[in-house]
Amino acid sequence: MTKTSSLSDKTALRDEVVPRRVRQFGSARDGLREWRLQRLTAIALIPLSVYFAVSILSLATSDRKTAADWLSLPVPALLVILVVLAGITHALIGVRSVILDYVHTRARLLAAELLFRAVAVILAGAGVLAVLKLFLGH
Repeated sequence: MTKTSSLSDKTALRDEVVPRRVRQFGSARDGLREWRLQRLTAIALIPLSVYFAVSILSLATSDRKTAADWLSLPVPALLVILVVLAGITHALIGVRSVILDYVHTRARLLAAELLFRAVAVILAGAGVLAVLKLFLGH
């Protein structure tokens, strides 16, 4: 007589294997914080992006000096810095989520995270530095 495996046997086997796999890829404690931060940056990007798009469209027919003068004002400079920082933070969280879903080895996961974080820091620094240079240069 052949013994058939029941659904509870398969579930028990799966329940033993899953925690070991999950433990390798970090703690679930950071998941909610990242989820909230991504939603917060998404909500912040809505009005900031609309402001930025309208501002850029209004400056499209202007010369370079007018655009530099506009960015030398405190409010536009602050809002552009916020667009840059919120956009890069939002993108970094999204890319990290994709990396966690599709990269399965620990070494590649670490390398990909370090690479994307370094790129994000460089882009954020360059964006903020460019705005501050125009703001402080006038």
